[in-house]
Amino acid sequence: MVIRIFYVAIAIFSIAMVILSVQAPYLSEFFKNELEIASIEMEGIIDYEVNNEIILSSFEAQKGIRYSTRDEFFNFIGKNIDKDTNNTLTANKAIYKGDIITFIDNAIYLNSDNLQYKSDEIVYNSKEKTIKSDKPFVAMQDDKKVIGSSVIYDLNKKQTFAKGVNAWFSTKQD
Repeated sequence: MVIRIFYVAIAIFSIAMVILSVQAPYLSEFFKNELEIASIEMEGIIDYEVNNEIILSSFEAQKGIRYSTRDEFFNFIGKNIDKDTNNTLTANKAIYKGDIITFIDNAIYLNSDNLQYKSDEIVYNSKEKTIKSDKPFVAMQDDKKVIGSSVIYDLNKKQTFAKGVNAWFSTKQD
């Protein structure tokens, strides 16, 4: 009798396992997205890009995390010295992937010509030497102020291309 009960229990368990294996697992959605694990975590980051003569760039961040596809930095400050202009980019978060650095949350670009862009997101392409933002931005230079919906600034040509622009200029009257 005990053996029959054991066989019935094993049969019910086997049938249940077959039915459960055919159905979609409950946790499949959780494991569907690849989980990325940080390979390196850094704190108090200061990095310099140099050539034989001068320092070209400096990068500072409070914290950094390296993944296999990208690097993420928090409280990031990047300074770049071009031929005749100093460029500074800051943000609460920066994502570095290839030649593209995306500055997120309180992103600010400032150069030595006193040109400043503020946006929720600024994308810097280090290969093309451009910054762009597809989010609303505020640009200021001296007492001039421009608000727009998107912007591209070419660092080499010092040209700005913007969409959805509203501008305020003050002039001196004699």
